[in-house]
Amino acid sequence: MLRVIRIGLIALTVMLLIGAGILFYYNYTHEDISKPTFQASSATIEVSVKAERKDLCAGLHAYDNMDGDITDRIMVQSISNFSADDSFRVRYIVFDRASNYSVCERVARYTDYTPPTFTLNKPMVFNVGDTITYLDRISANDCIEGDISDRITLLESNVSSSTQGTYRIKVSVTNKMGDTAELPLTVLVRNASPSAPTITLSKYLLYQKAGELKNFRTLIASVSDPLLEEAAPKKNVKINSSGYDYQTPGTYDVYYYYTGASGETATAVLTVVVE
Repeated sequence: MLRVIRIGLIALTVMLLIGAGILFYYNYTHEDISKPTFQASSATIEVSVKAERKDLCAGLHAYDNMDGDITDRIMVQSISNFSADDSFRVRYIVFDRASNYSVCERVARYTDYTPPTFTLNKPMVFNVGDTITYLDRISANDCIEGDISDRITLLESNVSSSTQGTYRIKVSVTNKMGDTAELPLTVLVRNASPSAPTITLSKYLLYQKAGELKNFRTLIASVSDPLLEEAAPKKNVKINSSGYDYQTPGTYDVYYYYTGASGETATAVLTVVVE
């Protein structure tokens, strides 16, 4: 009886060893070690600046020898800065179920991209002795990221708060695509008394396309003269736009002047960027 049991155990052991060998051989010969492959309908893609990351995958397909179509697993791995021709490179990655992966790149372009722009929230006008601050008066907006005011930097400044005069500064901002916008601005430091008049504009920075002729008088919001009982008439404001060329891209200053009852003259500056 014991002999029969021994023979049975030996046979079972042999069968287990054979089964383990077969399983090892199957796993070895059927291990998924092949990388997925990409197929693209075109080498370039054009999208809106409002496109989401999934939109950058349009026209791109991925296949795996074991999993089949795995297009829905494609992910955007990275986006480069702009190149010289305003294109950028998108890098994609896809994984199969065995964690094999492949990457590919293609060129992309935005169809409606515009560089970052600035806004002047307050006029760059200070009194002698004031603490001169700039970045709290300037904001920046990007068509892709929105508000990027926290990235504004002051590149140049020759302003003296102790001396009345006209000065220049330059600010800069860079978006995530590496595109940098710069803006020169005029800063006025005046020695004005409490009875001095002031000119308020509806905006202090204007962007316009080359060839568009603007009526700058429409930007006068109000004229205040403390020595007058009524508001000063806007028609009494003189405008000097002699340095402005609406046909040539560049940055220009338009000056507004008003002499009040005290004999003091108020000055406001409109910065015009012709694109």
